[in-house]
Amino acid sequence: MYSWQNNEYEADGVTPKLSEAKRGPADPRLTQSNEDQLNVLLGAVVNYDKVIGDHTFNILAGVNRETIRNDNFSAFRRFFISNDIDYMFAGGDAEKDNGGAAWERARLNYFGRANYNYKGKYIAELLWRVDGSYMFPKDTRYGFFPGAMLGWVVSEEDFWKDNVPFVNYFKIRASYGQMGNDNVYYNDELQEYQYFSTYGFGTYIINDAMVKSLMESRVPNKFITWEVANNYNLGFDFQFMDGKFNAEIDLFKNSRESILWQRNASIPQSTGMSLPAENIGKVDNSGFDVSLGYRETFGELGFNVAINGGYAKNKIIFWDEAPGAPEWQKSTGRAINAGLYYNYAGVFRDQAEIDANTIDYSDITGNLRPGDMKYEDYDGDGKITPNDRVRRDMNNVPTFQGGINFGFNYKNFDLAILFQGATGAEQRVGTDESGAIGNFLLDFYENRWTLDNPSSEYPRITDRSDQYYSNNNTYWLRSSNYLRLKNVELGYNFSTTWLEKTGISSARIFLSGQNLLTWSKNKVLDPESSNALGHYYPQARIINSGIMVSF
Repeated sequence: MYSWQNNEYEADGVTPKLSEAKRGPADPRLTQSNEDQLNVLLGAVVNYDKVIGDHTFNILAGVNRETIRNDNFSAFRRFFISNDIDYMFAGGDAEKDNGGAAWERARLNYFGRANYNYKGKYIAELLWRVDGSYMFPKDTRYGFFPGAMLGWVVSEEDFWKDNVPFVNYFKIRASYGQMGNDNVYYNDELQEYQYFSTYGFGTYIINDAMVKSLMESRVPNKFITWEVANNYNLGFDFQFMDGKFNAEIDLFKNSRESILWQRNASIPQSTGMSLPAENIGKVDNSGFDVSLGYRETFGELGFNVAINGGYAKNKIIFWDEAPGAPEWQKSTGRAINAGLYYNYAGVFRDQAEIDANTIDYSDITGNLRPGDMKYEDYDGDGKITPNDRVRRDMNNVPTFQGGINFGFNYKNFDLAILFQGATGAEQRVGTDESGAIGNFLLDFYENRWTLDNPSSEYPRITDRSDQYYSNNNTYWLRSSNYLRLKNVELGYNFSTTWLEKTGISSARIFLSGQNLLTWSKNKVLDPESSNALGHYYPQARIINSGIMVSF
């Protein structure tokens, strides 16, 4: 392995001078671990069907039982008596360590469904689940989650056939259902046994010796129970013109209540309490899905087009927030993970602009310089403070995503074209890994304030996050709206009459391309990426050609 000191070059003054280097510890170290896990899943399902004349009945019932048991052990040694003996017994006693843990999980689920169908015209379905989870105490361990669906094929009615014959098929469907969630997940890990004041292990010095200690790790919540999602859906299915045109429209609402989360904002940290999860959150998500299709033939030319799209917007109805936060900073009433940013208001072009400035920036920087950013004094108190940050109305998830697919065929030729796009999101472009650590983003390098090119729009370049304006303001936000020519494929299928003479059953030659064109205002990162630092596998432009042969 080699390293470079950033300022040493070969004799030509251009080629970096590399030095041999070692990576890793200087002496041998050994870590060994062992893990055993047993998963047992038992299930049974009973199904009953009955047809009485034009009436069809179906009943299903089942049960699942799942248990998981895990045991693990690990050990560490260094200071080996010989580099050639890679076994634990040969390691020294200094800094040695052993560890291990065990855990168990269990769930029990009962479920059922009852269907009714009359002539394919009237459809009804009832569903239910009773779920039990180890995550909750005995009194609240089980949750009941019902559901129902109704469907009416209106086009099968005589009045429809007599009065609306050009609509070949029309169906109305409506549904409601509940689902439960027992995953208490925050701080990047599953939070188990929140109803216990579980114990944590540590160390403490007693009589000049380090001993193992035991401590209560949290305040228990004995009332914790299932998070519930209420799902509502209203749908319409159409077919017109002998099936040439079809449409599906769905309106939906998802209302999640009793969301499992910590009350970590309204309770001051000065209490010293580690709080458990509570059923305190509520979030609504609503929108629609649309799918349209049309096909037509003109002589030997066939044509089809399919359009699909979906709109969904979520809103926090309630969760724990700091009681003293300004209204414009609260996340309640806004989208999940909507960011909190200073409003960018330009750049100090020169010292004269700084001298004429009347807003106090001392809370965020001790020294204003030409090329620094201006912020909006949102609360109007004459100074820039954290209270001037404003909660955004969107996040990095598009509210609308869709696509359109065109298909053509003429004789033995066929052509397929797919466009896809999204709108309603924004993406933060981070400078956390831009600078002396490696490189600068080209957009920020070319559009920056310099002594030779002072600007009122573009700031001085930053080295990673070394300036007050490096990350947390709206200058770094980019629209994620885009339209992309995702795929194009042109093909030719050889005549079977000609192929029969060669012993080949079918043959096709094609030329295709992926990610050919993208229209987007975001020129820094891929608009489909949601990572501010560009940690995202790039969308490659791919050109393929080939032949497929079957014998």
